[in-house]
Amino acid sequence: MPDIEQSPFIFTEFTENPEPRCACLLLLDTSGSMARADPRAQRRPPGFKEELSQDSLAMKRVEIAIVTFGPVRVQSDFHTVDGWQPPHLTASGETPMGAAIVKGLEMLRQRKDQYVPNAIEVFRPWVFLITMAGRPTNGSRQRRW
Repeated sequence: MPDIEQSPFIFTEFTENPEPRCACLLLLDTSGSMARADPRAQRRPPGFKEELSQDSLAMKRVEIAIVTFGPVRVQSDFHTVDGWQPPHLTASGETPMGAAIVKGLEMLRQRKDQYVPNAIEVFRPWVFLITMAGRPTNGSRQRRW
């Protein structure tokens, strides 16, 4: 009988849940202008977890992470819906949208790099950018239409 070399799962979360994954990145504007434009900006993302929790397949496959900008902060790293807790958000600061996008894309690449060696099928990620159409303050150019 030939020797068969086995590669163990690097992350135990994949042994417990080997379902294909869809990384969901929320890029949320929490700059000071959000507090002035919408006082609701200083709370948890409304209903997102509850909606995903109603779908048993989404509970196993969707992994959520949040990056806020105003300043750029990783509020939560990738977790499946059942293990994810929406953070309390506080609005303040500038609007470094570009830096938040770059940080979020880095996180997506790192997460994908964890899926591949563990033989986890990957769906195209979801990226949601939520802002009040303010102006980025990190040198990005924005057109007014």
